[in-house]
Amino acid sequence: MPRTKNASLRYRIIDSCLTNKQHKYPDLQYIRDRIEEQLMDNISESMLNKDLAEMKRMFNAPIKFDKNKGGYYYSEEIFSLKEFPLTNEEVSALDYSTALLQNLKGTKLFDQFENAINKIIEGYRVSKIIGKSERQLIQVEEPVKTGGNEWLELLLRAIVSKQTIKVVYARYGGQDKTHILSPYLVKEYHNRWYVVGYSEKAKNILLMALDRIKSIQPSDISYTSSGDFNPDDFFKYSFGITQIHGAKAEKILLSFTPAQAQYILSQPIHHSQQVILENSEEVRIQLELYITQELIMSILSYGAQVRVIKPAHFRKRILEIISTMFSKYK
Repeated sequence: MPRTKNASLRYRIIDSCLTNKQHKYPDLQYIRDRIEEQLMDNISESMLNKDLAEMKRMFNAPIKFDKNKGGYYYSEEIFSLKEFPLTNEEVSALDYSTALLQNLKGTKLFDQFENAINKIIEGYRVSKIIGKSERQLIQVEEPVKTGGNEWLELLLRAIVSKQTIKVVYARYGGQDKTHILSPYLVKEYHNRWYVVGYSEKAKNILLMALDRIKSIQPSDISYTSSGDFNPDDFFKYSFGITQIHGAKAEKILLSFTPAQAQYILSQPIHHSQQVILENSEEVRIQLELYITQELIMSILSYGAQVRVIKPAHFRKRILEIISTMFSKYK
């Protein structure tokens, strides 16, 4: 049995011990005996202490030790892990998901899933304790539904197991294409999911939007290893999701008004951002990026609060767009 599944089962057994009205204040030995009886496996005292700590961290379990009684109890009588009801199928799915996500630990994707799970748990606990809907106390941005999420699990499984897949992909304004893909990475940008992988058809690493995928099937073609593929290097000069093969990144110099600069300094546009000049009249920053439509749209969104200084051809391109926009309002 997977270690993660053992842990979730132990938490349930510990919870049943702490909510047992016939045997209040169970000590460590009593809880150990119940776990070993039900799981038919040994558990050390140190592991049990870790389980108690994890229950406190994961579920905000109000576990306390009573010195006079010599045992453990919930300081909130109404608390129980039964407040988090899951079917056997859901527990199984979570067990696999947890094991799967461990392979992605340290990545932004793992952090996003971990944060999402914490928000769900915390919101549920708050609503139970205070008696108010979590939306009356905690509100998070709800993503626009763009589709493609149904492929996430299949892609993650293929990445972890290094399984090639047959993808039918619908291009904008073009015919559908079929790719034998060795997937390396799933990436989220602006509430839209993408997969990065090596295409046997293109003989190159491609990026595909999940909402453009029509179907995914297993393939018997040998998996092409990622080799030197590194997500950070792959998107190093990208603004957003666009990655251009063979393109050369350019150094872009922007001048912001002092008012807008406060936001730009606190929330950098890109990891390459460097402050070149800062005074009472302006703040100049330098970026090293591919010049893409996404970058153009972002710069235009700052309106009169920004001015492109270099490179000259990019400055001219922005000026042409502004002129065209102006003509539409005459």
